[in-house]
Amino acid sequence: MLRRPVMQDTKHCGRFCLLFTGIFLICFGSIVLIFFESIYDSFINHNLKFAPGTPAYENWAKTPRVQTDIYFFNWTNADQNKNHSIKPEFEEIGPYRFYEIRSKENITWHDDYVNYVTTTTTFFDQKNSPRNLSDVITTLNVVAVGITYVSRFQSFWTKKMISFGLSSKISDVYITKSAAELLFDGYDDPILGLLSKIPLISAVPEKGGMFFGRNGTPGLDGTYSMHFKNDHQFGSILLWNGKNQSDFFSGHCNNVKGTAGEFLPLNRQRDQILLYSSDLCKTLALKYVEDVVVKGVKGYKYSAEYGFDNGTVYPENSCYCTGECIPTGVFNVSSCRMGSPTFLSFPHFFNADPVYRESVKGMKPNKTLHEFYMIVEPKTGIIMEVQGGMQVNMLLQPISSIRLYEKVPKVYVPIFHINHIAHLSDEVAEGLWLLQNLPEYSSYFLYSVILLGCISFLGALVCLVNFKKSNVLANKKVTPIPQYEQVPLSEKKPGIVWKFK
Repeated sequence: MLRRPVMQDTKHCGRFCLLFTGIFLICFGSIVLIFFESIYDSFINHNLKFAPGTPAYENWAKTPRVQTDIYFFNWTNADQNKNHSIKPEFEEIGPYRFYEIRSKENITWHDDYVNYVTTTTTFFDQKNSPRNLSDVITTLNVVAVGITYVSRFQSFWTKKMISFGLSSKISDVYITKSAAELLFDGYDDPILGLLSKIPLISAVPEKGGMFFGRNGTPGLDGTYSMHFKNDHQFGSILLWNGKNQSDFFSGHCNNVKGTAGEFLPLNRQRDQILLYSSDLCKTLALKYVEDVVVKGVKGYKYSAEYGFDNGTVYPENSCYCTGECIPTGVFNVSSCRMGSPTFLSFPHFFNADPVYRESVKGMKPNKTLHEFYMIVEPKTGIIMEVQGGMQVNMLLQPISSIRLYEKVPKVYVPIFHINHIAHLSDEVAEGLWLLQNLPEYSSYFLYSVILLGCISFLGALVCLVNFKKSNVLANKKVTPIPQYEQVPLSEKKPGIVWKFK
């Protein structure tokens, strides 16, 4: 019996292995290619999961350092405050560089949201700060102007009593203090000292100062309830102080909506981002501007160009007017600042009505420096870059029956502006770049796998066909046929010749 050689069996087995390898590669590449988007989304959702112990949670519970630059407006002609023919003139001094760390406390979990309060701790970055806190600044006396503003609708005699207290050489329209005193250290103020001794008046600070008593104090901006499920509402603020509405304005302007600016839902669109801030007392809308590239990573840029509109540009914002509707670009937050005449704008009245800049001297709005914007990686919703500048202004206006303020002009006095800056780190940029390019490179790889599978399958098929043909020929039956030698006729005899049937 004939036996097939071992080498021939090995080759035959190899052909079948090549065939099945080709089939596997084609099936694997096709299936992964068809379901790649779902696999990709699941991978992102897993890595951005918000739960204790995950990177997203840890960076939220205690944020990385955020650079904070503060600029003062030094009032250079404050002694001319009652001369209406001379515009108030201001000189920007700064930046005083700080960095902030925000930590979450009193964290309580619910089905789909988490409650927390924030503690903001600010440190002076003396090494990198261009200015020193010992600088002397002249600015508006915010304590005195706040008291007179609150009492502007009081009776004649009440205002006369306040006028007597202010005119007894203990207060003036302006003050001169060091930057440290005006910010966190605080300064002794005779009015606050007097009010603190009245039993019926509570919550009077010991000292004056923009941020005196606030550094490292938890819960000053209220209790937030944030949706943490990784869906279209991820990062949204559902409640503030247990309510879905405030009582600072009217109608839909009181609605609590948007995110706190720390998380955004996945798959961003070219529309807008809503940020809710208790410091602003409202939701700030940032509208899509353009596609940009940051450190090789593609992103969407959103800008709060008309974030302080009072209905001039967008009529639906008219419900933000509290009493008097003022020109666009300056926002009245007195209703959530204990009635003080506090008005917010972008630095140097950027994007505000020209009337504000024209009433004073020294304003130099610059889009590059003063635009409030955010750049977001669209797939993951990760914030890549932020420039959040905000200016605090106080309304100085004449108030009858209060001698110190009877002859002052009506002007929105710039006090300081603060700019929060955050940039994408190189490490995170590399990860986002890889994540953004993963679908493209994966498709190249999968198409290559499918092509290799097709080549393997066709090659194996050709080899098997050829092998079959050679096998058929080798298995043909052979029979002998007579063949005759060339001999004399008398001696002719049959010979043998091989012939295929």
